Order: sequence, then C-alpha cells, then structure tokens
Amino acid sequence: MGFWRETLVIACLIFGLLELSSALLEPAPFPDALRECYEFRSFNLTPSDQVASRIQTSCYRHYQYKQLAKGNIWSVPNITQEGVNYINGLFRQVFNEARHIANYNKKSKRHKRQAMFPGRYRQEVRSPGGAYQRYANCILRLQRESVEPPQAGRNTYQTLAVLHSGEVLAYAHGGPAFIPWHRIYLILLETACGSPIPYWDSTVDHDMMDPTMSILWSEQFFGNGDGDVMTGPYQSIRTILGEPLVRNIGTGQSPLFTKEGLQAVLSRRRYSEIVEPKQGAEYIFSLEGHHNGPHTWVGGHLALTNTAAYDPIFFNHHAFIDHVYELFRQQQIRFQINPEVDYPLQTPPGHAANDFIDFRPYTNPLRNIEGLSNLIAGMVMYEPLPNCMNRCNGSPFLFCDQRRFVCVSRPRMTAMAPGGAQGFGQSSQPGQAPASQNVPSVSRASAQARGPIQGGPSFRPAPLTDSRNRPDTIGSAPAAPQVLMAGMQARAGGQGRKRRAATDLPQNKTSVYQDGSAQQVSSLQRSLTNTFIIDGVADPKRWVYVSVRVFYNRSSIVDGKDPTIHANSPREISKESCHGPNSGASKVFISSNGLDYVGVYNEFAIVDERQPISITTTAIGVKNPDYGEAETLFTAYDSCGRPCRPLCLASSQGKQTYKPCSAVFKVSSALPKMFYLSYRDAIFGGVQADNLIESFGRDTTPPITFVCDNSKFWPWEY
Repeated sequence: MGFWRETLVIACLIFGLLELSSALLEPAPFPDALRECYEFRSFNLTPSDQVASRIQTSCYRHYQYKQLAKGNIWSVPNITQEGVNYINGLFRQVFNEARHIANYNKKSKRHKRQAMFPGRYRQEVRSPGGAYQRYANCILRLQRESVEPPQAGRNTYQTLAVLHSGEVLAYAHGGPAFIPWHRIYLILLETACGSPIPYWDSTVDHDMMDPTMSILWSEQFFGNGDGDVMTGPYQSIRTILGEPLVRNIGTGQSPLFTKEGLQAVLSRRRYSEIVEPKQGAEYIFSLEGHHNGPHTWVGGHLALTNTAAYDPIFFNHHAFIDHVYELFRQQQIRFQINPEVDYPLQTPPGHAANDFIDFRPYTNPLRNIEGLSNLIAGMVMYEPLPNCMNRCNGSPFLFCDQRRFVCVSRPRMTAMAPGGAQGFGQSSQPGQAPASQNVPSVSRASAQARGPIQGGPSFRPAPLTDSRNRPDTIGSAPAAPQVLMAGMQARAGGQGRKRRAATDLPQNKTSVYQDGSAQQVSSLQRSLTNTFIIDGVADPKRWVYVSVRVFYNRSSIVDGKDPTIHANSPREISKESCHGPNSGASKVFISSNGLDYVGVYNEFAIVDERQPISITTTAIGVKNPDYGEAETLFTAYDSCGRPCRPLCLASSQGKQTYKPCSAVFKVSSALPKMFYLSYRDAIFGGVQADNLIESFGRDTTPPITFVCDNSKFWPWEY
C-alpha cells in the first residue's frame, strides 16, 4: 500500500511539473556550418573585440541564410519560390551589370560622357528627356504585375515596397548602414524597371515662397498632395491594406531638403561625421537627419517608416539622397580618403561594416561596406544638381531666381486637374502658413474621414525647421498587423533590435539650426524592443525565459571618464560610444538566436563599472518547447563591444560547476525544469530573500554565465 501511495505522489508531482511546461536546457556543440565559419573567418587573426563581434554576427546571419535556403527553418507560406526567384534574378542582373560596367570603366577613358556610359544615368525629375515618365510607367506596370501567387495578396511593386517595413528598419535606419541599404534598394527597383530612377531635388521646391505650390504636385508629375491621391499617374495605387495613397504636404515641423543642409553635409570629410547616430550640435551634419525632412513634410504614407515605400516618390527622394552621398564620396576621393574603407568602428547592431544588408531570404547578400564599394558606385552616374550656371539643366519647369542665383521650381496652376481634389489657392507671405493649406478639398476630407494611417512611427524630425508648415490633420496610428506581417513575410521573418526614437526637436523659425545640447545619448539610455515573433507568429506564449548570469570584469585601464576603454589604440573605440551617464552603470547586451527556428530575443543586464567586478542576473527569451523542441545560440557583449565568454552549468564529481562551452542549447520538454513562463519568475524564481549566500537553489542555478573581461581569446573557443 505504501508503495502505491509513493508512486501516486511522484506521479502527481511529475504531472504538476509538466503543467508548468518544464524543460531541459542541454548544452550542445556548434553546428558544423557555424563552427567552420568561425574558424575560417578567424584563421590567422589576432583576437580582438571588434573583429570578434563582426565574425559572430556575420557567421550567424550566414548560417541562417543557409538554413533558410535548405528549407531547414521556417519561411513564410506566402513567399513562394517564384517570389524568391524573382528577387534573386534581380540580384543576378545587378551583379552581372556591375561587372560589365567595371570592365568598361577599365577599358575606356570616355565613360564620363553620358552618351557612352552603359550604366544608369539619373536625372532630376523635371529635366527634359522623359526620364520621369518612363519611371512612372514602370511603377504602373509593376502595379499591374505579380510575381507571387494570388494568396500572397501583393503585386510586384508591393513585393518590393514591403522590404522597407517591420524589423528591417532597425538595420536600414539609425546608423551607417542607412546609405548602403538604400543604395542597393534603389538599384533593385531600377533593375525591375529597366530604366533609371530620376532624383527629386527638393531644395528647389523649398526655395519657393510656397513649396506646396510646386509644379510637382500636379497631374503632370506626382499628383495632388492634399489627402487621398486622386490625380496624376499614381491615383490608382493602393497600399497593402487596399487604401489609396495619402499625402499631407507642408505639415510637421521639418522642411524639405535645404541648401543649408546640403552645405553642412558636404562640409565634412569622414563618413562617420555624416551618419547616425547623431545628437545635439552634430545632428546638423547627418545626411539621414536631413533626409527625414521631406518624408515628414510630404506627410501621409511617406511620413511613416513602415509605409513610406508605398508612395513611388519615396524612390525619387532617395535617389537624391544617394546623389548627395555620391557628391560627398567624390569629395573624399579628391581629399585622398578611400570611401571603400572609411567606415565607423562603433555602430548600432546590424550597422557594422561586415554586417549583411538585410534582404532575407534572398541570396547573394552584400555586406554594408560592399554597398559603398567602387563596384556598386560605378553602376550609376548623376546629372548635376540644377543650378543657374547650367541653366537649371535646361528644364522648362525650373527657372533661375537671379536675386538669389538659385534654381526654383515653377508653380503649378491654382486649380488641379479633374479627379476630385480642389486647388490650393494663393501662396502666403514668408513666415506664414501657406494659404493653400487652409483651403478645404475633397481629397483631404476623404483621408481625414478614414482616420489616422496605420503605419506606425514617423521619421525623426530633421535638424532644421520650417515655420511655414502647419500641423498634421491626418495623423498616424500603430502599424496594422498586415503591414508588419507583409514586411516580415517578404524577408522570412528577419529580426532586429529597435532603438527608441530620439526626443523631437523644438520648432523654430524657417530653416533655423537646432542648437540642442551636445550631450551624447549613452547606451544606458537606449532601450530594446522585442517583437515576440517566432516562425512568423507574434505570440508571447511561444516564449519562455532562461536565467542568465553575467560576471563583469572592469577594464584594467581607467582614465577617470570611461573605465571600459581598453583598446590598443585610442582610435579603435570612440569615447562617445562607450561614455556612460556618469552614474557608474553600464550594460551587457545578451541575445538568443534561433538556430532551427526564426526568432531573436534581445535583453541587457545592468552592471556597475565603479567596482572591479560586478555580478548580476537577467532573463532571456527562447522558444517554448511546447511548440516544438528548439536549438538556440546565446551571445553577449558589453557597451564597448567586448564579446563575453560563455560558461555552461555542468556536473563534476556530483557538484555543479561552470565550464567553457559553445553557448548552444537544445531546449526540450524533458525534466528538470530549467526555464520559466515569465520574465519575473526567471529573475526571482530561485532567489531566497532569507539566504543571500545561497540565493540560488540547486535546481535554479542559471544554466549559463557570461564572463565579460579582457581575455584575448575568441569567444567561441572552448
């Protein structure tokens, strides 16, 4: 009788534990492909922090690409092989063309003549020759075609547009990858079109008394800008939600691109000086910062990061931004600076020189630094910016303002072409809101009646302001699930870290420099946001949490300001990126990266740099084994980029100890319980408040510890 009673008690205990979704975290070796990548990329190299971080990121991305290509991990059902083949075919055309042009440039000294140049020659949208009409015709053709089956619900243009949405925005914006990512994006659309993308020089519109009266906002070019787009070539375009394009020109606080902004960018010499992240006084030199202005000035879909690319003028605007960078690049060459290697060492996640440009699941990935190569740059030539010396490129839609000696756009007619949108009325005086914006219109009323656009966050305000603008009357709402899912589907669930947007700059008078504080935003003040997406499903229940311990050893070199700088050369790590908030606190960033599932979880632990040694605990999400067994890779690095070495819990002679390991774990539903259903329980579940010496019980000791110190070893060596 006693035997059966004990058996029943044990059975109840087991079933009780199973209800808690117990799991076993079993250390495992690196997958062969990942281990071979580490060994290959680190062969014959002296271990260093920056190189180690790049190798870890590069190898994981490369491994994920391979698993996706082999069909070993989840990919979105709506992304068919036909869709993947289409984008891959565009990439093949790009690389073949790049090699052809490179050979041409080597053999011919006459390639600077546009008539001889075999690549893409981008003109201003108003220049004669029909470049803009060919571009508009291409967009309409892509809208009629589809390379994916009907169940995908996307035409070919939308297949390309959704690449600029969701998690990829963390890799495409907010750092030095901004330029190469969009440079390749432009080339992809151009390849699909078979004709160059004309650039939109919005400085010639900004210099008008009322930029909303520009000829561009007419039937002949972009169509109306006051609400639903009802005129012009794009009146039939619909977003992924089936809604018409919306604009709200002349709103927000930012101006179009300005001559002052152009001069500020071209006054710099180094690439690191014109790329994000920038704060305070340095923001005036940010090319990405000035790029934000036209996005928010146009308003509507173009003002929101997840929906901007649905409006075809997105690509005209970015062709101009690329033109400005090319002017900067040619200027570097004149100053004997090699733009192929001039890249910041300290970058946000995903923006390092050797990080891949995120166009998953498509093959032939490029690295950020390769997007700035001579090979890619040689594919494109630009018509000079319109100026009075070149007679505004001979455009009948521009004229030279002799008083200021700048080219200015001609105004459109007050009344718009038929289509429902009313005219804007007369222009205002400088310093006043344009009278054109105060005239009711059918198109604006239609957009306002539909409510805020479900496109998520807007672009950060530009470094300058324009007091002629008026408040936005349409507004934005959180991105619709279909918008985020479409972007994720088009990339097979690419994940990335998001950074909190910087505080908006205050409005000032027209084109006045924002004299903000020069204080840097430290890593401690930046946040991480997880999407809780696993294999295409956003569901917190699919995640469970593992306790992770961090052992932080302060650098041996202390200069009184930044105790974590330990580079061999002062130039290797910049003080700005390592500088804390003067509180002594710093961060160690930890990630779990799915090896046989598509999902990434990011977290950080706070450590105390005032102490020689700091020990803390955090929790990291991994795939819940109730939804299938999983294999995950943990990685960690500190605020200055030092990779941390993993130690895994092991048993030696009946005692628990930590041993060097790969930080690869197999997560299964076997006992004993080694994870928790909530973040809080993973942190506090094993802590005994009345016994701080043995605060973790035998079964609740964190299964992995990261040691962040000054060891000169590769973090994957164990």
